[in-house]
Amino acid sequence: MEGAQVLVLDASVAVKWYVIEDQRDKALKLRQDYMDGKIDLVTPSLILYEVGNAIRYHPGAMGSDVEEAIKGLREMEIAIQDLTDAVIKVAANIAFIEDVTFHDATYLAIAESLNTKLITADEKLYEQIKERRGRILLLKNYQ
Repeated sequence: MEGAQVLVLDASVAVKWYVIEDQRDKALKLRQDYMDGKIDLVTPSLILYEVGNAIRYHPGAMGSDVEEAIKGLREMEIAIQDLTDAVIKVAANIAFIEDVTFHDATYLAIAESLNTKLITADEKLYEQIKERRGRILLLKNYQ
């Protein structure tokens, strides 16, 4: 989607496409904006595992819910960013400097490598990040 704003998609946002949680309306708007070509999304393949795991532990969810969510994500054809040596190096540094998981740091490292923002619903992550807070767009602030 040439010329569209690029955002790095976090699992905390994508999971809201498949289960009812706070800020689901904002998450669905983001998805629709992507489908309409208004924005472009990039994410690590890690998102498939994180969304599957989040749905697995969601009250009332079943195996078929996990399958449908992963299938749905794959069918959206969101750009998957490979973990290059450069991204791994930045992610490892972020994980230690910001005291966050390597998983979370990977999303941030991709945002940094693409000179864009990570969109997340994880307010705890936002509060924990100090040096790179400008790289994060909270879902609740998405227009």
